[in-house]
Amino acid sequence: MAEKRPIVPLVHSSPEEHRRQIALRTNASLPKDGTEGMTAPLLLKSYAVADLPTASLWEGALVYVSDETGGATIAFSDGTNWLRVQDLSTVSA
Repeated sequence: MAEKRPIVPLVHSSPEEHRRQIALRTNASLPKDGTEGMTAPLLLKSYAVADLPTASLWEGALVYVSDETGGATIAFSDGTNWLRVQDLSTVSA
């Protein structure tokens, strides 16, 4: 199956706006009228660092990185690299 490219970038210079965009992306999986909450945890695709897909093809995507330095983490693509959500550092093993 060919990789696809998400449309909306997720990276912002303001950490507050960065977190807001992550929340908006997550909320996109909820009903459009906002009347219902999630009925189960949001499941992100899990990858080892060595198996992460090409960042340029997945700009704005979220993934779970199981073996990142310092422990498992959520990361997103800025179109160039996979970055850790908590501190915007590049993912590394």
